[in-house]
Amino acid sequence: MQIYLDIIWLLNFLVDVLLISLTAIVLKRRVSRLRLLLGGFIASLYVLFLFTPIEPYAMHPVIKTMYSIIIILASFGFKRFKLFFQAWLTFYFVNFAVGGGLLGLHFFLKTDTSFIQGTFATHTSGFGSPISWLFVVIGFPIIYYYSRQRFESIETEKIRYDQIYPVRIKVAGIELFLKGFVDSGNRLEDPLTRRSVMIIDMTDVGNQFPDSIVNLTKKSLVADEQIPDGFEGKMTMVPFRTVGEKQRYLWAIKPDEVVVYENELPHICSHVLVGLSYTALSDRNDYNCLLNPKMMQQKRQSS
Repeated sequence: MQIYLDIIWLLNFLVDVLLISLTAIVLKRRVSRLRLLLGGFIASLYVLFLFTPIEPYAMHPVIKTMYSIIIILASFGFKRFKLFFQAWLTFYFVNFAVGGGLLGLHFFLKTDTSFIQGTFATHTSGFGSPISWLFVVIGFPIIYYYSRQRFESIETEKIRYDQIYPVRIKVAGIELFLKGFVDSGNRLEDPLTRRSVMIIDMTDVGNQFPDSIVNLTKKSLVADEQIPDGFEGKMTMVPFRTVGEKQRYLWAIKPDEVVVYENELPHICSHVLVGLSYTALSDRNDYNCLLNPKMMQQKRQSS
C-alpha cells in the first residue's frame, strides 16, 4: 500500500484550519488570517510525526497535551490564563464534536476509509477511492457547517433565555405572573408622560381581564364600552408605528405595581405603562410580555 504524505498533510492542514476557525467562532473571538494559518500548519505537522521513529512518543497523552497547547498559543496567543484555558478546552470540545460527527457519517455511508496511524488512509491506492475522498472532501465541510450552525444557534438561545425575566403585574385587583423578554428594539413610550411602555400578550392573559376591557381594547378607537370599577383613569392610548405600517394606537393601562425578578431579586419598575397587544408575541410561548430596555435601566431593588 502506498501512502502519499503530501496529500495526507494537505488534507490535515485544511481540516485543522477549519477546526481552529470553528473554535474561534464558538469563543466569539477574532483571529487574524496569519494566526489561523500558523495554527493550522503547526497542527498539521503532527501527522508527519506518526510516520517517523518518534511515533511512540508522539502518541503519548502528555505529548499530545503539550502539542495542543502550542497550537492554541500560536492561534490565539496568551493574554490571561483564563482566556487561554477557555480556548484550550473549547478546541478539544470542537474536535470531539466534529470528529464524532465525521465518525458517525463515515459508518453511516459505509465507505472503505479506515484509520491507520491516527489519520485517513484507504484500502486501494494512495489517493483512495472516489467514495472515500468524497467522504473527506464533502463530508467534513457538511459536518463543519452543521456544527457551526448548531453552536451559533445554542449561543443565540442562551442569550435569548438570559434575557427572560419573571414579571409580576398588579392592576385593578388583577395580579399577573408573566415571562418578560427584554426587547432591545422596543423604545415605545407615552408622548405625554414619557412613561416607558411594556407590552403584554392578551391572547395569552386576556382571559384574566373583564370582558368589557377586552372588548374595548380590541378596538383601535374609543367605543361606548363601560369601564369596570378600578380601571377608571387608568386607560390611555399610545401612538406607535411599525415598519411598513401607518401610525396606529395601542391601548395601555397604568398599573398599580410592576415587579421584575432578576436572579430571584425583585425590582420595582415605576413610571411604566402596560400595553395590551392582541398579536401573539412568541410563536413558541417562551415569553408573553416585552420589557422596555429603559425599564431595566431605571429599575430599583425593592426592600
